[in-house]
Amino acid sequence: MTGFGRGFAGRGKKRIDVEIRSVNSRFLEIKFRGFSLEPEVELETRKIMGTLIQRGNIHIRIELNNNQDTQKINFNKDRFESIQSILKNIYVSYGQRLNLSEVISTHDLLKTDESYSIDQKTAIKAINSAIEQLNEMRVKEGEIIYADILKRVDFLEFMLKDAEKISEQYKTEKQLNLENKISELLDDETLDKSRLIQEVAYYSERSDVTEELVRCKSHFEQLKNYVNRDEPVGKRMSFLLQEIGREINTIGSKSPQTEVTIKVVEMKGELEKLREQIQNLL
Repeated sequence: MTGFGRGFAGRGKKRIDVEIRSVNSRFLEIKFRGFSLEPEVELETRKIMGTLIQRGNIHIRIELNNNQDTQKINFNKDRFESIQSILKNIYVSYGQRLNLSEVISTHDLLKTDESYSIDQKTAIKAINSAIEQLNEMRVKEGEIIYADILKRVDFLEFMLKDAEKISEQYKTEKQLNLENKISELLDDETLDKSRLIQEVAYYSERSDVTEELVRCKSHFEQLKNYVNRDEPVGKRMSFLLQEIGREINTIGSKSPQTEVTIKVVEMKGELEKLREQIQNLL
């Protein structure tokens, strides 16, 4: 889920400001910007993020207060010339011309005075503060997504009940239609009721969607059960949506009633919206 958090720790020139931005992603990807952290601090930060965030594209920006007084920024000439040499060799060997901007950013060509280091405890404190604010925002978004998912599941259940009621009327309607048509064709001759019942039973069996309706209802209950669990359920819910989609498609293909087809189209549209929401879940 998306989120933003800001935290700080320390005072004066030793104050550390941290900004964390998160967008939805299938995996946990963490990128650092700004002031370069010590390897130990960066490793500890990754561990914390892996425990608390678990999934998402995370951008962490570290800024040191009055950093311009403590660090000098210089052009990294050696790095620039080394990369230019590599790009030239690629062109000579493979005939592929690459631009410098396709390989690195401006930030990669700048180097700072590494004589200054920040306190590890202060950095972790600032990072934890930013993570706490980030999680607060993610929790609020989660509450909105939770309510939206339940609302869409309720809508799907409502539409399924309508489709079920319409399907139940099919047997009676089909019998009346066949009886009227056959009577017209036979004129005054006697109608074979047993034969008519056989024909109605044949059509009813072909269009029977009872099994699909029962499975859909079961899947809807499972969806509501999963969304209330305090554990990662995104993949299981995605699988259930695939199964619901198959059942709804089968209902649409088996039922000859236009009203049922209309309900199926509406359910498929709502199912797609629900699928997009569930992509935000772990």
